[in-house]
Amino acid sequence: MSKKNIFLIALLISGCGEDFSGSKEAKIDEFDFFEPSDPLDEFSRAMMELNFFLDDYILLPAATAYKALTPEIVQLGVGNFTNHLKVPFYLLNDVFQWRWDRFAQNFWIFTVNTAGLGVVNVAAQFDVYVQPNDFGITLHQWGAGPGFDVTLPILGPTNFRDAVGGLVKLVGDPVSVLAVQANYCWESYAVAGVEIVHSRSGYLGMMEGLRKESYDPYVTIKSILQQKRQAELEERK
Repeated sequence: MSKKNIFLIALLISGCGEDFSGSKEAKIDEFDFFEPSDPLDEFSRAMMELNFFLDDYILLPAATAYKALTPEIVQLGVGNFTNHLKVPFYLLNDVFQWRWDRFAQNFWIFTVNTAGLGVVNVAAQFDVYVQPNDFGITLHQWGAGPGFDVTLPILGPTNFRDAVGGLVKLVGDPVSVLAVQANYCWESYAVAGVEIVHSRSGYLGMMEGLRKESYDPYVTIKSILQQKRQAELEERK
């Protein structure tokens, strides 16, 4: 996964996940699930506090211990491996979006890095990097508007469109599906847990500082993620 995606996952799990609600598109032929708004403000703020609690007492201690006890070369291998496992889902969405240029690049990177068992980022030696993709972007490309904003447990701030995209990722990720079919469910859960802790370890101190310095952390975090998501959507036009 790219540094940008690591950042998003770290925020997501620590109670400020991806929020994909950008400004409403002006295209006439575009449809929208719901009018973009924040009708669940009180619920969302409560869920943000829950996510902060989970981060403070579970994720942050685990990430701190991981960072302190794990050699850097092992951390690098963990990051490469967990990023490698996400590429098949990127490829699937590249196909859905008819982005054959991105598909070709991601497929080449996946093939080359598989030779290194995903632990070594061989493609980076050629200065070629993976192009992240997800089903929320696919829905956007198909004309779906963001819908209403909501903050969910674990997932953090998001909107209706990207909550649907997250659900598709949960049930349709090729690697996860193969793991279940091969009876490697617990191994898949373990890898997911390690990925979350690894991602969070890259931003120790960032969330704590943001929460202390912001007048309203909920609004600040939500705004940051909205802007990042909008930039991602603009990049794929």
